[in-house]
Amino acid sequence: MRVSARPGPGTGLAAIGLAAVLLGAAACGGEPAPAAVVDSTPASPYKATMLPASYTLPDVTMTDANGRPYDLPKRTRGKVTLLFFGFANCPDVCPTTMADAAGALRLLTPAERARIQVVFITADPARDTPAALKDYLGRFDPSFVGLTGPWKTIERAAGVAKVPVSPAPKNPKGNYQVQHGSNVMTYGPDGSGRLLFPYQFGSADMAKDLRTLLYKERKAA
Repeated sequence: MRVSARPGPGTGLAAIGLAAVLLGAAACGGEPAPAAVVDSTPASPYKATMLPASYTLPDVTMTDANGRPYDLPKRTRGKVTLLFFGFANCPDVCPTTMADAAGALRLLTPAERARIQVVFITADPARDTPAALKDYLGRFDPSFVGLTGPWKTIERAAGVAKVPVSPAPKNPKGNYQVQHGSNVMTYGPDGSGRLLFPYQFGSADMAKDLRTLLYKERKAA
């Protein structure tokens, strides 16, 4: 069961502080753990939760699905970036979220899609090799970027993104689930926080919010 802490009308992020945006960890294969999600204010043009600019894209260099170094802030600069932490063997949360993101992109124009980058950072580096990530993400959208690397780098990236992740349990047979956050963190072209899409947000609503965000970013440029 998901638990959401929702402020009353007119309550904004500034009033409740950053600590109120708590991202729940999801154990794939079961119900997502309790999460506290802050709604947008009534004046917000978005259905998603608005993030303060103090949320920033992690400054990390990892290994992409082609086995090459990928400097996250450098490679996504100038684009709206959707960041998600998960793992390829996840039976529910991850495929649902990736399907939502892929569906949202299909609802946008080619020009709009060109201004968006979806990035999937594995929380299971032992099993999610570059080849495994390429195969997995290719089932949803070949434009999705999959990243892996040392656990310390993954943990640091998740800490900056304020997304909970836990080390995979030791299991010689490789039959295990991984605890990770279930929300999609969205950043502007400058790498600062813009939106939080909670689990099962839906492709249509995600596309609508992304189109609004792209319009506002272009207008502000």
